[in-house]
Amino acid sequence: MNLPNREYRFEVKVPVPLNRLHRLQTWLMTNSLMFHDHHSMRDVNSLYLDTPMLARYEENLSGISTRKKVRIRWYNDLNNATSAKLEFKHRQASKGYKVTFDTSLDLLKPNFSWFQELKYCYDQLTTQGRSLWGTEQTPIIICRYRRQYLISQCNRIRVTIDSNIVVYEQRYQFSANLERYVSLGDYVLMEIKTDAENEQLLSQLMSTCPLRPSRHSKYVNGIRNLIWR
Repeated sequence: MNLPNREYRFEVKVPVPLNRLHRLQTWLMTNSLMFHDHHSMRDVNSLYLDTPMLARYEENLSGISTRKKVRIRWYNDLNNATSAKLEFKHRQASKGYKVTFDTSLDLLKPNFSWFQELKYCYDQLTTQGRSLWGTEQTPIIICRYRRQYLISQCNRIRVTIDSNIVVYEQRYQFSANLERYVSLGDYVLMEIKTDAENEQLLSQLMSTCPLRPSRHSKYVNGIRNLIWR
């Protein structure tokens, strides 16, 4: 468990059309910060949780400065979430912090049900963890993508590039939907992350970026794609 010591960080998102990807990669590789691979690429799976009335989704749409996101994340095999992290992401204006707890989902359990599996996760939490979880206990979507990791030579700026982004709807599902998915489109998402004390360095980097950053949420886009498919 990581206690909420509120180590704030900046996170800038840049959606990248595929026909602009090469230009973005060239910018990263030739930048004075000398970005290079941080560790191997891997698949990321995130189960997003919300209230039954999608309060966190509506919160994001409204653009309010203080927001919360609840998800369970695991890596590589979609079917194997036995070593997962329950994450509470809090955002205040342009900065945010994250609190995580170890957890586990047995997605292949006979007679699996989301209600029983999430209740087990909740019961394993401390009082603090239960308080943080609140009412966001309804499974909405699983988002899956391929992630590349880069870091600057000074180790102060981290970059991730997400591709092949798809979502699996979990609303109204008694068991986990791990087969039917919807693509979020032909683009990749670059995220640039750094600790709050590196704000000036981040600003200098973004001033040279060939593409414009924008608000972007895989969770929001996932729901939109499922609603309007």
